[in-house]
Amino acid sequence: MRQRKDFTRSEGKKSARLVIIATEGTDTEPIYFEAVKADLCSSNVHVEVLRRTDGGSSPENVYHQLQMFKEENNIAEDDELWVVVDRDKWTEKMLSEVALYCHQDNNLKFCVSNPCFELWLLLHLEDITSYPSEELQQLRENRRVSKNGPTWLKHKMRQLLGSYSESSYDAYRLLPTIDTAIVRAVKLDAFPTDRWPQDIGTRVYLLVRSIMGKNK
Repeated sequence: MRQRKDFTRSEGKKSARLVIIATEGTDTEPIYFEAVKADLCSSNVHVEVLRRTDGGSSPENVYHQLQMFKEENNIAEDDELWVVVDRDKWTEKMLSEVALYCHQDNNLKFCVSNPCFELWLLLHLEDITSYPSEELQQLRENRRVSKNGPTWLKHKMRQLLGSYSESSYDAYRLLPTIDTAIVRAVKLDAFPTDRWPQDIGTRVYLLVRSIMGKNK
């Protein structure tokens, strides 16, 4: 049997609660969570953002990355391992299977954005409940704005920030309004006991609260 090791926490955080994050995206989510870790992390929380391996971006592959981490490290009861994925291109069956795995393991947390992670970024900048129904439908569908162009949400972020790409954006610019984003995400989460948001919504607010030590 493989011997598990004690995960090395930062100096000064030897007894900190672990928050381990595995994401579908290789850039967008890590850029954001590394900024939150650097600027807003609670003193009793140690955050690690796992870099995605070449196993693919499916919910199951993201889940397996965390399972491998858990098998290789000693995990305490209050440590949290977060599966961060989008709703948009994955089937109900694929999401349901991973949601079940997470439900059966107290350390695992299932964090879905519908349609995708850029919704969480957008909530730092605008209250989407003020959007007209036509614009909300465009957000919900999140199609490309032109044949080879960005998706609707990426285009919207580019309009609001001046420049935006999934591999290059200034996450620190968003952090001053993170509490506002949390409030807006909570408002959208009309059915928080559902496994993931069935309509426009994101559970990233739960992960951010945990990192900031505001989850109690």
